[in-house]
Amino acid sequence: MIKEFLTSLFESPKLKEAKSFGHLYESIALIAREERCSEAWMPHRNQCKKFILESLKLSLHFESVLILGSGPIHEIPIEELSKKFKKVVCVDIVHLKSTKKRVQHLKNIEFREHDLTESESELTKGILKTVVPTAFTNENWGLVLSVNIMSQLPRHLEEYIDKNFKGKFSEEQVNAYLEMITQNHLRYLETFHSPVALITDTEVHYLDSNNKMLENHLEFQHLKLPTPKTEWIWDLAPIPEFQKDIAIKMKVRAYHLNNRNSH
Repeated sequence: MIKEFLTSLFESPKLKEAKSFGHLYESIALIAREERCSEAWMPHRNQCKKFILESLKLSLHFESVLILGSGPIHEIPIEELSKKFKKVVCVDIVHLKSTKKRVQHLKNIEFREHDLTESESELTKGILKTVVPTAFTNENWGLVLSVNIMSQLPRHLEEYIDKNFKGKFSEEQVNAYLEMITQNHLRYLETFHSPVALITDTEVHYLDSNNKMLENHLEFQHLKLPTPKTEWIWDLAPIPEFQKDIAIKMKVRAYHLNNRNSH
């Protein structure tokens, strides 16, 4: 905790929401969690990279690739993408200095900070308003990647509402708002004129020390997703990362979205 706090003091994110919504601290904490769980997370990372590389065959061209939810880029085959595309654009609400430093030898990598919900500024005013994002849709991408971000988009919004507007909205209002956030991300991906590869967790499994299922949460029952190209289990929080006697695993699915404009 102390290390994460000290690291946050030296970061200067471009967007004020990066701090007010907890994105900065979560990004720093994620690095620490990845270090603790590196062995358990490695199969997931490798599966993500494999699927992304397999998706290159869909690219319309190799001028540019857009990565939404790039984060610390541990799940991105960044070296391979840098060699394949003339320009690689990484988008997230915050990119840590350590992430940028790690790939500074790759001269065709661009980092852009953006709120991928395009709803956080409205929420700071106490307004539950969602939109289908429009950023980057007018650029001519060879391929678009959405990597482990869709299920995370509502989480910081929900925490912000609970912290700042508790009691202002009904549970039904909040749930409908959060569902629209993921619905709009899917609609956003469908507006691109290029092929889109989507990787997202779709189920959360809580298991005891004997690997017996205690709870199973389905993430996207409100969405119409296509048949996944592949799926795997992400050993997200082995015992005792989450609790001393409970582990968390996620079912991750990977999709190719058949955008009408990409053919």
